[in-house]
Amino acid sequence: MNSNFALLNNTKKTIAYINKQLINYPRSEVILKHNTEQTMYEIIELIFSFSINDIERIKLKYLKDLIIKLSMLDFYIATSFEKRIISKKKFESTSLFIVEIRKIAYGIIKNVKC
Repeated sequence: MNSNFALLNNTKKTIAYINKQLINYPRSEVILKHNTEQTMYEIIELIFSFSINDIERIKLKYLKDLIIKLSMLDFYIATSFEKRIISKKKFESTSLFIVEIRKIAYGIIKNVKC
């Protein structure tokens, strides 16, 4: 249960960090901003869905969906950097947060399969 808390806690911190960056997105990038916000909320939803379910197969599905959403979030952040919406430092730090969440998720997958 400790890893579930770490997963949720790190995700909340990352989302709070990204939300601070989203304020500065230009109006011309409304779709990118909207997709980033939506993906962040879906990530939280997948974590809660994972913790509630008891069946291993369903838990693994939610974790795999979580990893897909993390990859999409990483893509949106990379696109924001390429369009010069966020700085290189913010891009790198956000990517490190996402990588940390992904590592925790893969660790949980490894433990669930055992």
